Amino acid sequence: MEQLKHWLVTFGIDYFLYITLLVITLVTVKTMIENSVKSKLNDFQQRYRLRKIRTTKTVKEKQYTNPFIRHIYFLLKTTSKEKKEQDILAFFIVTSCAFIFTLIFSFLSFGDLFFAFFLAILVGLIPYMILQIRLRNLRYSVGSDFLSIIQMLAQNYNSAQYDMYHALVETSKEVKNKALRQVLIRLISDLQVSRNEQEIRLSIELFIFTAGSSWAKRLGNIILKSYLYDEKVLNTLLTLIRQIEETEEMLEEEKSHALDSVWNGYLTVPIFIASLILGYYVSGAQDWFHLQFGNVWTRMLFVVCIVLVVFSVITSMILKKPKNDI
Repeated sequence: MEQLKHWLVTFGIDYFLYITLLVITLVTVKTMIENSVKSKLNDFQQRYRLRKIRTTKTVKEKQYTNPFIRHIYFLLKTTSKEKKEQDILAFFIVTSCAFIFTLIFSFLSFGDLFFAFFLAILVGLIPYMILQIRLRNLRYSVGSDFLSIIQMLAQNYNSAQYDMYHALVETSKEVKNKALRQVLIRLISDLQVSRNEQEIRLSIELFIFTAGSSWAKRLGNIILKSYLYDEKVLNTLLTLIRQIEETEEMLEEEKSHALDSVWNGYLTVPIFIASLILGYYVSGAQDWFHLQFGNVWTRMLFVVCIVLVVFSVITSMILKKPKNDI
């Protein structure tokens, strides 16, 4: 016991002080580097996950050069929930089937090839118009908060020491708009898996197409210059913010003027239904059915009215949510 006391007095205090100093040093170092280590670890995990997805992906996205095919590709990739390479083929199959079925049915019903061809074109355009409605809804949602995202991006770009990728990542975390957050996450993921300049440009073009405004085009060019050429674009971002703020009031006035056209398009539905009801009560049930469907011209007019009413409603749905643009 005397030896233990002698050791504690002689060496124990020194060891205790050394251990205390070591613990304080480790805690201090941990506090200083914890956030940066976590950030680097998260970046490494994300890069590994994306690299694994890229290496295990058996079907690569094609670089479509034809403008029409490229437009359909962007439209489907933007509006479809599941991203599949077969989406373009499926879209053309659905459109072709609608066109061919309508052409055959109309020709057999009315015996007029020109009218059947015209009606088949209108029906074949309906899948494309539906995708346009989805795209317009997305663009409207994105455009409503587009100014705020550029403001957040400028702040994060400055705090990230002019690193555009990390500025985009931090901005995506702060965005409240779900649709806008998904657009940013898709852009970040596409930039990560891009292996060359062509794929980087394709990713940014898809972002521009999704937003669908001249502001988005300018922002896409700014992101491209910063990400690809490592240029400092903070002043350009601030200039873009100022220009958008100056034109927002004018855009709100233009949107209010478009409401009349929107309601006129919706008005065709009750007018068409009211005309059928009025004809029914004026001519009687049996006579109305014979007059409406017993003659080829009245039957043709009925089909044309239905198709035009559908297009009127679709057009109103597109105009109802205009994009935020100059």
